[in-house]
Amino acid sequence: MRKTIGFPSLLLALTVAASAQQPTAKPAAKAAHAEAAAMAQLPVTRVSLYKNGVGFFEHTGRVTGDQAVTIDFTTAQLNDVLQSLTAIDLGGGRIAGAGYNSTTPLEQQLKALPLALGEDPTAVDFYNAIRGARVEVRAPGATISGRLLNIEVINTPQGDNKPSVETRQITVIAEGGEIRTVSLTAATEVRLLDADLHRDVTRYLQLLAGTRNQGLRHMTLQDNGTGVRELRVSYISEVPIWKSTYRILFSEPKAGSATAPQTATLQGWSVVDNTTGADWINVHLSLIAGAPQSFIQPLSVPYYSRRPEIGLPQEAQLAPQTHESGETVTNAPVPLSGATRIGNGRGSGGGIGTGSASGVAGGTFTTSGASGIYGGSGATGLNDNYVNGAPVSNVVQQGNQRNPTNFQYLMPGTEQAENSFGGNTQTAKFDDYFAYNLTEPITIRKNESAMVPILQTKIDAERVTLWSARQPTPLRALWITNTSKLTLDRGSFSIVEDGNFGGEGLLDPIHPDEKRLLSYAVDQAVRVSTDYSNSTHRIERITASKGVLHQTTLDISEVEYLVHNAATEPRTVVIEQPVQAGWTIDSDPKPVETTATANRFRVEVQAGETVRLHIGERHSGISTFYLTRSDDNQLLYIINQSGNDAAVRQALQPVLDARRRVAEAQSAVDQVNDHMKALRSDEDRQRANITALGNADKVSRGRFVHDLNATEDQIAGAQKDLTAAQARLQSAKDDLANKIETLQIDEKL
Repeated sequence: MRKTIGFPSLLLALTVAASAQQPTAKPAAKAAHAEAAAMAQLPVTRVSLYKNGVGFFEHTGRVTGDQAVTIDFTTAQLNDVLQSLTAIDLGGGRIAGAGYNSTTPLEQQLKALPLALGEDPTAVDFYNAIRGARVEVRAPGATISGRLLNIEVINTPQGDNKPSVETRQITVIAEGGEIRTVSLTAATEVRLLDADLHRDVTRYLQLLAGTRNQGLRHMTLQDNGTGVRELRVSYISEVPIWKSTYRILFSEPKAGSATAPQTATLQGWSVVDNTTGADWINVHLSLIAGAPQSFIQPLSVPYYSRRPEIGLPQEAQLAPQTHESGETVTNAPVPLSGATRIGNGRGSGGGIGTGSASGVAGGTFTTSGASGIYGGSGATGLNDNYVNGAPVSNVVQQGNQRNPTNFQYLMPGTEQAENSFGGNTQTAKFDDYFAYNLTEPITIRKNESAMVPILQTKIDAERVTLWSARQPTPLRALWITNTSKLTLDRGSFSIVEDGNFGGEGLLDPIHPDEKRLLSYAVDQAVRVSTDYSNSTHRIERITASKGVLHQTTLDISEVEYLVHNAATEPRTVVIEQPVQAGWTIDSDPKPVETTATANRFRVEVQAGETVRLHIGERHSGISTFYLTRSDDNQLLYIINQSGNDAAVRQALQPVLDARRRVAEAQSAVDQVNDHMKALRSDEDRQRANITALGNADKVSRGRFVHDLNATEDQIAGAQKDLTAAQARLQSAKDDLANKIETLQIDEKL
């Protein structure tokens, strides 16, 4: 484990000394500077938060003459800001540029110092870094001045089962040549005598202290112009995802009939967190359910390119050389034409406005030529209203209505939420997004959160019990219809019934007029069980032509559910049957609703009653067999699947017989081949024996020659048999191919 004893106190002393040398600002100057900074702040006026964790921010303020304004960001925001920042002067001024307190990585800054110290040095590291420096060491009973030679760490054993004691000793060589070694204890004081080294250490400590102040970035924009003008700055930034949560309140008494619809009050809230570097004071807030593509690029971090390190070349002893003469070039170099010069004045102006805000503020412009910062594709690359200095309220919103305080461009058809509570809310649709726009300004300080109302409206709701084969526990649910004309965002919901908590659950986005089941509690009074289940498979038709056989199949699946209601009031039970691809419902009742994964059946069950629900499904299919590639087992399988139909068997029997003859012919060919293989082996053995008896008498050799001649005669005969067997095999194959090609079946079973 690394020890840092003594080093912190030394660094603290150097830090205090360095601070004491800095001039103290006058109180009056500080106050004036703070007032000027406050006047130059550009406040945030509009915030649009998206569901993918991105926020679109707009700052608006007035500038006079040549003025610099500042905006505060967190370090985490800076990369997004540099990637999407857009500044517009509505009074004809020009943005000269923007600067911020960029921070070179500490590792790179430390490399520029003469001290070879890292970000987390120990006392030993520090003393090794200042070796050779002039120091004064004051220890109890002695004071030594000289140059630091080294530092040593000594571990002294203390006996059995005891940890060793670690001490540090420094060695100093005095000007007169004396060498002294002193132990570093709490009473030892080491003083730096070199002024340059003292400054280097002070700078090192200042760099370490500066890393604590990098959480907030101050961006300064220089806006040059004349008179009083309006300045708008927009950018995107990473923000916490805003969360939706709903309340469904039943204030009316329950209907007497289980099927009677009821009306419930739907309240919508949103939880918003401000983790940016600025307060949101009286901002216009928009909550947008959409996920525009966004990414982070670390533009705020200085990049250093890796360069190869090349050693110094060694000089070589060169011998005298001779060189050939060259021909004189008579043609002068051709100068570059204007079309190929680098830096002609086109390209940078157009397209600036199609940056990050394109499609973010949303809406469809009715102003001709609108483009750029708020979307569109006009010729200038900037919104014409901005270019001409017109206020944003001149942009048409929702027909001919104009809202000078709301910068969100809304689509036609936007309605105010019915019976809004808290602040009024408007909704807007643009592209694939929809937004809740709070018409009343809202204030959320930095590092604070707020819960804001987004809607209150009436919806149609029916109380039901939901049961699914995938989730066999009956659940209390609401079958709601979104009659609010608003799109409900994804979130949680709570049920309040007769002033009591009824349960809670989750809902996915629900569009206007869409119907949705929302489960919120277990229904302990309803029990659903499977009383009967059966599946059948049969072939309805077999057709064959030109060697291809088709089977038309029918699969039937049946299930019967018993639904029992033990409650003292009627229940509407919704049974979910999983959807099978290609299957259709072939029974009554039909499903009242079908989703991508389930068919939903409605069952009305009175108090204490048990109801039976029968569901039948059918599936038709076609199986294809290529008879030229089918074997006997597949043909027999087809016959068996047909119920051993006489017409099918009679039609396929010639093919089976032809296949049997092919198999017999193939067996005969194989037998002849095996016989010839044995004769060839005997022939090779006999030839080897004759060769081995080359010097034997004539009688001995004659016997083997006679056997070899007989074997060759047998091979010749077997060759004739093989030719005949192969001819019969080919004839059998041709007959099978003919039987398959001429096979015709069209049998309905």
